[in-house]
Amino acid sequence: MSGRGLLSLVKKGSPQRLFRFYPPHYPPPQDVAATMPYWMYPHLDETQIALTEKAKGDWNDLTEEDRLRLYRAYFPVTFAEMKYPPSYGFMVMGKVLLMISLGFPILWALKTFVMNPAPYQLHPDYMKMLEDRMDALHNYPLGGPQGKYYDSAGNLKPREEGGW
Repeated sequence: MSGRGLLSLVKKGSPQRLFRFYPPHYPPPQDVAATMPYWMYPHLDETQIALTEKAKGDWNDLTEEDRLRLYRAYFPVTFAEMKYPPSYGFMVMGKVLLMISLGFPILWALKTFVMNPAPYQLHPDYMKMLEDRMDALHNYPLGGPQGKYYDSAGNLKPREEGGW
């Protein structure tokens, strides 16, 4: 058993293929297709079945377009398409931006019709009134009442006679 991996004991193309990622443009392998629902596996439609019946006869009767359609019926992805699969990045980014843009009206509606109004303390008139009141009481927002002892640079003011 030396030189053989554990997966070499498993029949090729059996359940371990279920765990692989197949992009939507790749045809699923036959054993995976057998376990999938009917709609997930690309079956031949009526025109492709008629084309296969026509192909059982003389191939000289088939046009170039019929041969290409017959090839595409059985091999939906060419080797070049497998080597360079389509990029879904722009599609994903577009859907993300669409979801974000659809979310903004919802947030606006929630803010307008559902949420409580802002507290009165945030109203500009109340804030102006509070500033005026604190100035009148000499209770400044940062220094408090001791702000009268310091100048604007933060240095201690000289003592006034009879002040303290």
